[in-house]
Amino acid sequence: MKFKTFTNANVPFEGKKIAIDISEVKSIFEDVTKSDEGKYTTLWSHDNSWTVQEDFETVMKMIGDIS
Repeated sequence: MKFKTFTNANVPFEGKKIAIDISEVKSIFEDVTKSDEGKYTTLWSHDNSWTVQEDFETVMKMIGDIS
């Protein structure tokens, strides 16, 4: 397991910290459905998905795939 901490973008826990096991994440994408509220990012696994307040570039830097 490899956990990283993000800021939850979903109600009722919006703005709270969430730890996600990024070793289980299969896909990461910019969430265009929330474009009016700012750029959020969704992380998806076979069992769950999480929308976080960090933008795509920040998420990728946090998980270590880009500098």
